Amino acid sequence: MILLNIRLNNIYGFRDFTADFTYPKKVVNSFIEDEHLAGRPRFRYKKAVVLIGANATGKTSFGKALLRIFRYIESGDEKGLYEMVTRGNRGEFSIDFVNEGYILNRISAKIDPEHETIDLGYLATEIRQMDSYEMCVDRLQGLEPAVINDYKELKGYIGKINYRFAYPEIEKDLKLSGINNRVLLKTLRAVVGTLDPTLKDVSIAKDLKNSFVIRRGNEEIIIQDGKLLNREALSSGTVEGIDVAAFLASMRSDDNSFYYCDEHFSYIHSDIEKRIFGIMLYRLGDNEQLIFTTHNMDMLDLNLPKHSYGFLRRERDDTDYDISIIFASEVLKRNTDSVRSAVENDVFLSLPDDSLLDELEVDNEQ
Repeated sequence: MILLNIRLNNIYGFRDFTADFTYPKKVVNSFIEDEHLAGRPRFRYKKAVVLIGANATGKTSFGKALLRIFRYIESGDEKGLYEMVTRGNRGEFSIDFVNEGYILNRISAKIDPEHETIDLGYLATEIRQMDSYEMCVDRLQGLEPAVINDYKELKGYIGKINYRFAYPEIEKDLKLSGINNRVLLKTLRAVVGTLDPTLKDVSIAKDLKNSFVIRRGNEEIIIQDGKLLNREALSSGTVEGIDVAAFLASMRSDDNSFYYCDEHFSYIHSDIEKRIFGIMLYRLGDNEQLIFTTHNMDMLDLNLPKHSYGFLRRERDDTDYDISIIFASEVLKRNTDSVRSAVENDVFLSLPDDSLLDELEVDNEQ
């Protein structure tokens, strides 16, 4: 599955929010290869996106919205859609994506939690040999949306979608189903052993079904059916690393095609985060996509196309706050322009406002 464009309105904190994950012009000598739909070289999409923003700018909420939309498409989870609508409002979303074959799909939905109704519309057009995304969108504009009665009918048009989200707030358990055990074992040994050299002994449990054992001397840490049984024995960084390993193993198993990794490196050294992100990039295949959220400014030093860096910002209007996204390529047009320098000078208006802390520096009260 490839996400191309999404619009959210009254969904979590998003009002009239639009994010475009396509780009119009080929990038010469890009570090990321084949940033286009396989077999359609002019149909370009951002294969890897590093999403950066201050606290409360919507990085996690954006992923939550995507996850609930995907789950509805997959299994008809209406409750998830109702829960993401801003209280007291009706919500809307529109999403453009490619799933199976050369078809551009557009799903639009109007969600009314009070009356528990979801009005669905569906559009599609063939992606021809020399089509760009923009050309396909122009064709969609002249079509009348098909009215969809339920998710089953929708799924009949779209087929099975494959995705994986890494979310401390959403996923309480590790998602290990579908991951090759041999690949997961190798990945656990590499990631966990890097984060804690005392935990190099990782093996598949002989006496427990669907289980792995991490040993430190005579101590055993068990992962059984996706649950980390004695979490307290590990540091926060190592616990985070186990979920990162499962996410990376999923990519190495070719189990999914859309990946969203949300701030899973808060307790992990910056150099390790960059190294693992590089491995994720290496594992991305044709028609796959990765969105990676982070606070780590060292990620700006990676040799990525400027359109790979997206910055979320929260701006106040007359009565409330609006969340928007800007990609570095929208502002920085020259090859010599530095993304890091632009961020440090707050060109994207993405740095946190710390002015309230000024009072503490001059306050003489105890």
